[in-house]
Amino acid sequence: MNAARTVAALALFAGLAWSGPALPEERDAASFPRKRVLVLPLRDYRIDPEALFPTTPSVRPEERSSERGWISGGLDDAILLALRAEPEIVAVRAGEALPSGREGRGNVALGFLRLGVELYRNLRVDDAAQTLDKGVEAGRAEYLDVVNPARMFDLYLYLGLSYVEQGQAALAHVAFKNMFLVAPQEAFRRPEFRRGYFPAAAEDAIRAAAVDFVQTSPQEVPLGSLERTADLLKATGAKALVDVFIASRPGREGVLSVRVLEPVAGERGARPALSRKHPYPGASRAGDLVSRDLSAWIACTDLPSRAPPRERLPRFYMDTTGAYTLFLRHPTRNVFHNAGFGAGLSYQILKELDFFVRLNLLTSFPDKYNDLISGFTSIRFYTGVGYTLGGTWGRFFVHTGLDLQYLTNFVSSTDPSCKIGAWTNNPQFCDPAHVERLPYRLLGGAGVAVGVDVILVGPIYVTFKVGAATYFFPAGPASPLNFPLVGEAGLGYAFF
Repeated sequence: MNAARTVAALALFAGLAWSGPALPEERDAASFPRKRVLVLPLRDYRIDPEALFPTTPSVRPEERSSERGWISGGLDDAILLALRAEPEIVAVRAGEALPSGREGRGNVALGFLRLGVELYRNLRVDDAAQTLDKGVEAGRAEYLDVVNPARMFDLYLYLGLSYVEQGQAALAHVAFKNMFLVAPQEAFRRPEFRRGYFPAAAEDAIRAAAVDFVQTSPQEVPLGSLERTADLLKATGAKALVDVFIASRPGREGVLSVRVLEPVAGERGARPALSRKHPYPGASRAGDLVSRDLSAWIACTDLPSRAPPRERLPRFYMDTTGAYTLFLRHPTRNVFHNAGFGAGLSYQILKELDFFVRLNLLTSFPDKYNDLISGFTSIRFYTGVGYTLGGTWGRFFVHTGLDLQYLTNFVSSTDPSCKIGAWTNNPQFCDPAHVERLPYRLLGGAGVAVGVDVILVGPIYVTFKVGAATYFFPAGPASPLNFPLVGEAGLGYAFF
């Protein structure tokens, strides 16, 4: 464990020492919404395996590369210019869009690379292979193949050379194929790629990997997989990725491939929104073809101005209402009525879920037979969560929660003698057993209500709601006063 930590620390230190300055971060100048588009490094897959190790190079390494690849980055500039011609698009090179992180983007992988190269040169190939394999893993995690393809090329190169020394031909073959995948023209830029620099077994293995790569490698899958492409888009907050490369097959001329990939909603993947192929016309005309293809994609893609407007729904609802209540269970011979007003506040937690608080202040009115001896006042408190279905027109809701009601003084009787005010409390005229008094003032239970809020104009809305409750505290459902029905109507104000 301590040895592994030491290796990792040395690798990080070496990477910090070897890496250059941090890549610049993109800064959006415009304040309006724009679509962020990444541009991958351009790649030329027209590899000639027989030209990898010339005996006596007749031209400089950079000229060897230019003959097979891009000329002075002109096509790279054409891609960025075509994208930036649309004001609603922010085009940025993928390597510049990645956050640098605390230690710097790719420094861990670069540390493993430097340490692995030194181990290889000191003939400690077993340790070198293990270290470089960790470097490849770190490089893929840090997108070193996007930020610095040449260094990712080195990781695969020395990993393959270590496997050759170990006699693991199959693993070396895979490493060398990946080397061409991340930076196909890098070998033609290196002076060490000449006959006799590498061991003969390594030259043969690299040449065989190049032949296999030209024949079989899936060049049309950026970064090795669509899942990794989606992860890159997510890490950079981009909505599209442009991938332009030249492919080739034996017996065919170069093919210019222009692809735009977009993330798939709800999935870890990406789909091609544009895929065009052209016979490679040469560097002078390739820019025009790419610009035309990207302009066609821009004309059809979802830009911020083309997106449907999002519903701007209220977050807070506040209302005042007229309120009415009657009790389905009552000690009087006929129902008595309660009327007053209500006030409520509702907060929309989610589009379909809200939290609410309501308060009603009600006073009672005499029943038909005047069994309700004296009027009383009640204060009702109702709170809980609700389920809503709404839109720009308003909302429909179902509220459920805790229902509490406080009664000031409830007295009723069906005995005529007890209805005369002076006799109610006089045992000589009114039998106390004929008088119904609640021994408690607070009723508690559960309630449910349904209602609708309809926007009238601006934030002003009209509200209607009906509800019911059952009280099981403190006397249980058998309480002589229970099962209230509630109706409310009023006006409210919605806060957006």
